[in-house]
Amino acid sequence: MTEEPLAYRARKWALQQISAVTKRPNQHDRLTETDWDVLVILDACRYDALQRVTNWPVDRCRSPGSATGHWLSECEQSGVLEDTYIATGNVNYANWDVGAAKVEHVWEDYWNDRLGNVLPNPVLEAANDFLDDGNRPVVAHLLPPHAPYVAQVGDTWIPAFPDIDIWRRNPGRKDDNKLSPQVAMASGHVDMERAVAGYHASVESTWEAILPTIGEWVEQDLTVVVTADHGETFGHWRDWKLYGHPNRVHVRPLVEVPWIIFEQAAPMVDNSVENVQEKLEALGYVD
Repeated sequence: MTEEPLAYRARKWALQQISAVTKRPNQHDRLTETDWDVLVILDACRYDALQRVTNWPVDRCRSPGSATGHWLSECEQSGVLEDTYIATGNVNYANWDVGAAKVEHVWEDYWNDRLGNVLPNPVLEAANDFLDDGNRPVVAHLLPPHAPYVAQVGDTWIPAFPDIDIWRRNPGRKDDNKLSPQVAMASGHVDMERAVAGYHASVESTWEAILPTIGEWVEQDLTVVVTADHGETFGHWRDWKLYGHPNRVHVRPLVEVPWIIFEQAAPMVDNSVENVQEKLEALGYVD
């Protein structure tokens, strides 16, 4: 298999060593402290990318992992997903035991060969099946916006970055010519400007695809948390000149991920005169 350029490998190794000392993850602590019913994981979704495409206020947290396998190993250690019901489009769950009550491997039946991805709806439907059966809490791990980047046009999902075929054709290549996504990027085989545009299109389409279902869950008085397992990098200086999501590199573009809580507002039952005044003040009607 074609290897990464030596200078890139050295930089990545150095960042792995340094960032391992300075990492300060808080995502799992926040999950433990939050009484959530549904957890939606957007694979490889950067905080700043989601903030860019949504009008919703997006908070941030620090993931303990910079790649899905790394994140799942941390889940295994922290126990944050113990006794949950997981619907996942990511095959990595087959390699880890996070202590879930049940894992529905949606990718087994809904892998899209044409797109090289698992679309959001089958994962959301599997999560709904768990909820309909009275199971709580539920985790829906979507594969987009993870590469290959896909986006929705009308009711159809299409490649948001057709050049991604350099990765999807890997199985047919000779061993000495295979290119992983990270190697393809680091070696200059990918138009990074187009890759970034495709990624943002995928983030936006994925966000728009999940909102109706999240609305239904909130209407059912469920508390929904949206976050990500890790981010993505595109070789910019602010990305530490990294590409993709290398393992165990705790730098901001890879571990700073979204944190959004959707929940019903608590009802106000005090209709006294004093409470009316409080409501007026809350609306800005004060002298």
